[in-house]
Amino acid sequence: CSIQYHEKKKETVYVLSGMLKVYLGDDVDDLDEIIMNPHDTMTLEPLKIHRMEAIEDSVYLEASTPELDDVVRLKDEYGREGTSEV
Repeated sequence: CSIQYHEKKKETVYVLSGMLKVYLGDDVDDLDEIIMNPHDTMTLEPLKIHRMEAIEDSVYLEASTPELDDVVRLKDEYGREGTSEV
């Protein structure tokens, strides 16, 4: 997915299968890399910059607060609208 953050939305991710690399931090140029395996859970707080990358075929669940349009894309490889230039 894109490198993004949410102003209000809080998300929780649960990995069902596969392996994800999560980029996470407060500065888009200095993100930590965290590996998530099956049954791992992570909660992403508002304003926390993040990106998920599948290391292998993966299935994960994402639950969030209801602010569905609250996405600030900082970098996006797919050219989606609303992407900011950092």
